[in-house]
Amino acid sequence: MKRTPSAMRGHAFHFLRYGIGFLVAHLLLIVLGLWAWDALLEDRTEAGLQAEMRGTHALLQHRFASTPAAQWPALARQLDADFAYPLRLQPLAEAAAQLPPSQHVGLYKGRVQIDVEHVLSVQRIGNSTSAVVLGPLDQALPDDSWQDSDVSGVAILLLILMVAVALPMYVMVYRLWRDVSQLAQTARRMRDGQLDSRAPRAGTALVRPLAQAFNHMAEQLQQLLESQRVLAQAVAHEVRTPLARMRFGLADLEDAGLDDAQRDAVAGLRTDVDRLQHLTDAGVEYAALGRCQQVARQRLQLAALVRGVVAQFAPLPIPVQQELSPAGLVNVNRHMLELALRNLLGNALRYARRQVRIGSSLNAGWLCVQVEDDGPGIAAELRGQVLQPYVRLDPASPGFGLGLALVQVVADKHGGHVEVADSALGGACIRLVLPMEGGGTPPAESP
Repeated sequence: MKRTPSAMRGHAFHFLRYGIGFLVAHLLLIVLGLWAWDALLEDRTEAGLQAEMRGTHALLQHRFASTPAAQWPALARQLDADFAYPLRLQPLAEAAAQLPPSQHVGLYKGRVQIDVEHVLSVQRIGNSTSAVVLGPLDQALPDDSWQDSDVSGVAILLLILMVAVALPMYVMVYRLWRDVSQLAQTARRMRDGQLDSRAPRAGTALVRPLAQAFNHMAEQLQQLLESQRVLAQAVAHEVRTPLARMRFGLADLEDAGLDDAQRDAVAGLRTDVDRLQHLTDAGVEYAALGRCQQVARQRLQLAALVRGVVAQFAPLPIPVQQELSPAGLVNVNRHMLELALRNLLGNALRYARRQVRIGSSLNAGWLCVQVEDDGPGIAAELRGQVLQPYVRLDPASPGFGLGLALVQVVADKHGGHVEVADSALGGACIRLVLPMEGGGTPPAESP
């Protein structure tokens, strides 16, 4: 089979695709975070210096305005000796040269301008051609600002790194989880009998081959089951006619004069015909239950249903003890539950020696029906096999291995399960656990 290009891409390709993309996303987020933090610090520094120096410049403007211009250099030297940072009197053009071009207009209009890079504060004196330059202002800035502390710097850097790691990882994990979740939902729908369900196209290249393989498998499974259903219906339809002819032929033979040996042979043939008829009916019923997608539930009296099933086996070869829950109504499919009870009871009567016990209980919205016998029981290593179709642990026993398989199908269609355990009577105990609508956590399976 020719391999598609996507199937030929190995782990190295996907590592480069996701790993490199992951690293690039990290680097971009780190750069953007540092840039945003630097811009925030710059804005905060400029705004803080503007607020701090506005009052100082206002006092300086008043002092220089009340002093003749010829005495400004001497006044600047006097003030410089009293200030904690340098104070200089410069020509307006020289002061403007220290500032970015975007601040020249504000300087000429007499507004305080802050040079963040050199930590300078500059303002024109009135309408003169001179300007007062204060700074560098590093010595006057408070050193307890949280933006400038080492601890805050490390914390911000760690925060940026964590965001840079967490955000791309969240996006990648979310996309993978979404695709896997959709695949799981499709699998559950198929488990519930919706065989036409298909997984949507996966958004990630890692899950896409799995989704494609799953859909291909689902199509083949649907075609296989459909062909089996058609085959089962065809076989059942074709077998019924020969069986009817055999019955008529055996009836004619019984009416004819036969000796004892011939009558015994005819009785054996009738038994074989009955077994074939039972096998055909059971196979058709098993196939019909398997095709059923929706379970139509109804509220019914469990005790009355159990009594009706027990009455179908009359006369009973051995006593059947009934220990049913006093709870009245249960919400199940009547036909399916009756079929399961009939198979459970028939299996117990087949292997029991002296007694059979059938009981039921309701616990947290779950119905548990169990049938026990005092027969040979079922070995622990074989308990999973008896629920499979056409499996017979004792080839000499009657039946075709579909009884407990039908019980398992009934449990699956209701969303429940079947347990096989040891009975207190000495034989086998088979429990059918079905959820009622709104049930909680199912009871734990017994070993």
